[in-house]
Amino acid sequence: MAQQVLVLASDELARSLASTGMAGGAVSLVCVQSADDLLAALQQPLDALLIQLEVIGGRAGELVRQVRAEVQAPIVVLAAEPDVDTVVAVLEWGADECLPAELSAREIITHLRAQIRRATEYSQPLAETNELTIGPLQIDLARHRVTLGGQTVQLTPREFDLLAYLARHAGRVVPRAELIAQVWAGEISVNSRSLDVHIGRLRTKIESDPQQPTLLITVAGVGYGLEAP
Repeated sequence: MAQQVLVLASDELARSLASTGMAGGAVSLVCVQSADDLLAALQQPLDALLIQLEVIGGRAGELVRQVRAEVQAPIVVLAAEPDVDTVVAVLEWGADECLPAELSAREIITHLRAQIRRATEYSQPLAETNELTIGPLQIDLARHRVTLGGQTVQLTPREFDLLAYLARHAGRVVPRAELIAQVWAGEISVNSRSLDVHIGRLRTKIESDPQQPTLLITVAGVGYGLEAP
């Protein structure tokens, strides 16, 4: 069955997304023209929502908060220039992801499907477990302990926080701005090399070949993801 996604975006983007979603056969998009139409459509079964900030204007925060209060489905927000401040604000409103609006329709659909997978296949309430497993990697969130193939991996607190955030979002690519907003709390700029340095250090500790990573992957121009090889 096709995954149902409710979309509030510009006419041009909505048409492109609908065409891409139908071509793939796995995503069915319901496109609305206004915030009021979006709220009215929340009563139907939904797998995810996509909201373009520029279409809403000053009501963005209010709308995303209201949507989050009414649905549990993933909310993906598109922003023209998602700097750290924008990403922090969007996530605090209750969205699950903030993406650059200039991404192609295919990339946006891929992110939506990844969010849906995360909300279903990958989700595991931390109330039930404090341990995450990605391939040979095991992360004990309560004890701040990481093992790889049964061997303890020594990480700095920042390295652990970065790895833990990626592990909680395993199976999707996390944008640079989101990682900086969540792990560094916006203390560094989105273009800071600090993130790349920490990614490099993590790879030396969890990858058999850091130059050809299979666990901690890079998607150029977007961000990083943790996935089982």
